[in-house]
Amino acid sequence: MKKARWAIGCLLCLLLLLAASALADTPKKNTFYISLSAVEDGGEMPADAVMWQRASNKYYLFLPGGVDLSNARVWFDGAATVTFGGETLKSGDRTTALKDGETVRLRFMNKNYNINVMQGSTIPALFISTATGAMTQIDKTKTYREEGSLRLLDVGGALNYDGALTYIKLRGNTSAKFNKKGYTIKLAQKTDLLGMGKAKKWVLTSNARDHALIRNQLTFAMADYVGLPYTPECRQVEVYLNHAYNGVYILQEKVEIGESRVNITDLERATELVNDLPLSSYKNLGPKSATSGHFKYVDIPNDPEDITGGYLVEFESWQPRYADELSGYTTTRAKVIVVKEPEYASKAQMEYISSFMQGYENAIFAADGIDPDTGKRYDEFIDFESLVLKYMLEEISKNCDGNKSSQYYYKPVDSESTVAFAGPSWDYDTTFGDYGRERDSKALLNPEGFYHNILNGSRYWWPQLYAKPEFFAGIQTMWTERYAHAMRILLGEETDESGKILSIQQYAAAIEKSAAMNFILWPMKQSSENIANCGKTFKANIEYLTNYVQKRYEFLEKEWGLPAAEADE
Repeated sequence: MKKARWAIGCLLCLLLLLAASALADTPKKNTFYISLSAVEDGGEMPADAVMWQRASNKYYLFLPGGVDLSNARVWFDGAATVTFGGETLKSGDRTTALKDGETVRLRFMNKNYNINVMQGSTIPALFISTATGAMTQIDKTKTYREEGSLRLLDVGGALNYDGALTYIKLRGNTSAKFNKKGYTIKLAQKTDLLGMGKAKKWVLTSNARDHALIRNQLTFAMADYVGLPYTPECRQVEVYLNHAYNGVYILQEKVEIGESRVNITDLERATELVNDLPLSSYKNLGPKSATSGHFKYVDIPNDPEDITGGYLVEFESWQPRYADELSGYTTTRAKVIVVKEPEYASKAQMEYISSFMQGYENAIFAADGIDPDTGKRYDEFIDFESLVLKYMLEEISKNCDGNKSSQYYYKPVDSESTVAFAGPSWDYDTTFGDYGRERDSKALLNPEGFYHNILNGSRYWWPQLYAKPEFFAGIQTMWTERYAHAMRILLGEETDESGKILSIQQYAAAIEKSAAMNFILWPMKQSSENIANCGKTFKANIEYLTNYVQKRYEFLEKEWGLPAAEADE
C-alpha cells in the first residue's frame, strides 16, 4: 500500500511539473510577446518568445541579434486583438512593424504603450524556461534546484540546442547576493554547446561587477594563449529567463573532471565501481569546521587500486568555505584546500591528497624550497611552468582573489604525472582595476605596482614563490616569450594568427549593441557590487580598461622584461 501511495504521489508530482513546464511557454495574461523563430501557423508560442519589459520608466522589447525581425510574430492573452505599429493582429499573427532602434505604438487591453525596440549584437541567445515559470525560489538560495528546458540559438539564429534541463541553480558566493544573478545549469545529457565540447554542466556568469563585460573573456583568452592547460572556453550570450531578457552573460565550461574539461582520471567514478552502495549513502566524518592539520572525508569502505589521481582541489583563504564541501583539508598554516573532485573522497584519498598539498606548502615556505618531511622540492609537487604562468595571470590582471580564492590545482594519476598542475584559471570579473574592497582599493585600482607577490607574514602562497630566484627567472622568460605578446595583442599592437586572443576593442565591438540593452536593464552604479568608478557608459568602461592594460603593460615590461642582450639571445 505504501509503495502504491508513493508511486501515485510521484506521478502527481510529475504531472504538476509537466503542467507547469507547459504553462511556462504559453502567453501570460496581460503580457505581450514577440517571437522571431519560424513556427507553423496556428502553432503554440515558441520557447524563444520574448516578453515586453519595463525598465528606466519605459517599455522595451530586448531582442536577440542575428535574427530576422521581419519574421516576427506576436503572442498575447487577455484580448482578442492588439494594434501594433498600425496593424491589427491576433495572437500568433506575423508583424512587419519591428525596426531596431525605433519606437512602436501598441494598443493592448484598451491602453496605449510606446514600445522601444532594441536588437542586440550578433551573439548567441539562450532561453531558459523553468518548471514553475519563475525565478523567485531559484534566486533565494544555492541549495534549491529546478527543472526546465533550454533553447540555444547560435550567432546566425540557427538552433544549437533544444531540450530538457535537469536543473538550473544559483551559483557564486558574494555574487549570489547581486541583483543580476549567475547560474549553474545541467543538461539532461552531455551536449556540445557552441563548439565547446560535450558536457552536462555549464555556468552562466553574470559579470555583474564588470561594466566592460569582457574581463573574464579576455583573461581566459590570455590564459589559453600562453598555454595554461584546460583553460575554460566561454561565449558571450544573451540570456532570457522565462521569456524575460536578463542581460549579457558568458556561457562557459565548468571547472570539473571530464573528457572535454580537465581530462584526467575520474577517481570518484573509479571509487563507485568498487563499492556496493551509492557514495552519498556513507557518513561524512572529520572536523565540521576548518581545523589546522585535519581533514574531513566520506567513510567509504573500498578504494580503487590507484588513488594517486585524479584530484581537482581549490585553494581558499576564506575558512568558512571548508564547511560547504564534503571533503576538505586545512593546512598547518590554516589555508583551506577544498576537494572539488572526488566530491566523495575516502579517508585514504584524503590522506593522500592532504599530505601531497601539505608537502607543497611546506616546501614553498622553506628557504631552500624543500619540504623537510619528504625531501622533495616544491616543483616536485606542482609543475614549475604552470605555477609561473598561473601566478603571472593573477598578478597581471591584479585579480582581487588571486591570493585568496578560486585557485585550482589538479593531480593526474602517477603513471601520467607525479606532479600536480596549477589551474585551470577561473573567476576574473574583479580584475584590471574594476573593483577594490575598501582596504585594498588603492593597490588594486593602481595599474602600477604589485599585489600578489608582497610578503605578508605567513598568510599566502604566491609571495613565497616570487621570493625564489629561479621562480623570478621563470617569470622573466614567460613574460618575454608569451605574456608581453598577449598584452600587446589586447592593446591592438600585435595580432594572433591562431585567433585565440583578440584586442580589447574587438571584444568590445562584438557585444556593443548587447551591452546597450544590458545596461538599460541593469543600470551602472557604484555600490558594494562595484566600488571602482570605471565610467558611466560602456564606451567609458572600455576606455578605462584599455588605459589600465596599457599602463600595466608598461610597468611590468620594466619589472619583468629581460635586458635587450638577454632577450635577443
